Amino acid sequence: MRKLAYITVTLILLIALTACPPINKKPSASDVRITGDTVTGQKVKGEYTFLDPEQEPEGASEYKWYRSDKADGTGLESIPSATKHEYLLTSQDVGKFMYFEVIPVDIKGKAGDPVKSAASTIVVAGPSFEIIDTTLNRNSLGSFVVKANNLGEINAFEVVLEFDTEYLTCPGIVQSLVGGLMIVKQPSESVIHVAVAGLKDLDVQNTELLRVFVNVLDKAGNTEILFSEYVSEGNVKFSTGVIPVISGLDLSDTGIITIQ
Repeated sequence: MRKLAYITVTLILLIALTACPPINKKPSASDVRITGDTVTGQKVKGEYTFLDPEQEPEGASEYKWYRSDKADGTGLESIPSATKHEYLLTSQDVGKFMYFEVIPVDIKGKAGDPVKSAASTIVVAGPSFEIIDTTLNRNSLGSFVVKANNLGEINAFEVVLEFDTEYLTCPGIVQSLVGGLMIVKQPSESVIHVAVAGLKDLDVQNTELLRVFVNVLDKAGNTEILFSEYVSEGNVKFSTGVIPVISGLDLSDTGIITIQ
């Protein structure tokens, strides 16, 4: 009987031990770093080495980006929309240090501890277009200015702008502030396309290029104007750009028009 009881207990223990799944330990990330040129209009990449104690492959790891005035890892401002391992630097990042954070996750969904990179080099301004914020009065003819930064020498450019027709309409009146031959098109009520050529190698650093006039409607509040694109009936895509073509042109700026 004792022998039978011993065998029974042993079998129960073996069944219990084999029925318990192994503990899935947390993965980790090492050598977390940022690569790429810290210039607006360029993409930087968050890189790291994924490590898992059970040699499980990586799953859906989570990513976050931060900016800060400091290089010591303090004063971090989270960028809510930046959730991928690549990030496009914008004018908001100029003069800031960037930080990348990864939460490593294995294929079974086990998450490890978040790990941040060291600070990037400071972000500097690259070539960009800018819509200068302004305040306009309701029921009036107003205007806003398009500016360019750090383009270097160009001989032509085009700008495609999109706006909210609940606040503004565009009568198609545009003034080139740098001369040249100008063509204005309005492919839809909410889009205006301006092309300027014959600039004779204009050296554009921080230069106001266009003044665009708008009819301000009877609605107070803030509205946005942004750089856009459209495809013509001939399947040709038009968007903001310069000649010669400039790599890394930053078009992320949004103009805020306050209507009072």
